[in-house]
Amino acid sequence: MIIRELIESANKEKKKKERAKAAQNLAVGMGVVATLSVATGILFAPKSGKETREYMKKKAVNTAETIKDIVQKKSEIIKDSAENAEQEIHSAVKDIKGKTEDVKKDIEDVYEEIAKDINKSAKNISSEINKPVK
Repeated sequence: MIIRELIESANKEKKKKERAKAAQNLAVGMGVVATLSVATGILFAPKSGKETREYMKKKAVNTAETIKDIVQKKSEIIKDSAENAEQEIHSAVKDIKGKTEDVKKDIEDVYEEIAKDINKSAKNISSEINKPVK
């Protein structure tokens, strides 16, 4: 049983690799066909070579400008996000500092109350000890 399962597993892996290779070959072939189609379209275009080059130049410039605009917008979004995060962090740090001061004050108040209670208890004990025995 185990040997059969191992063989089936190996066959499945082999078929999976073959399908991946076939898909890769198909994608490469489609890329080559697309490239050849574009090149053929340019070569047999009704426009002259000069017009075609001008058209391609304009398209390249437009594409570069579009990419530049997109990058600029995305960088502004990132900058705004970074500034917002910085403000939130600053606010959180400020809030934590305030809470830390509040906790420190509470601890000091509790310490003073405990110290008073200890002194009061010590005096009560002392007075109980110093009472004359009847």
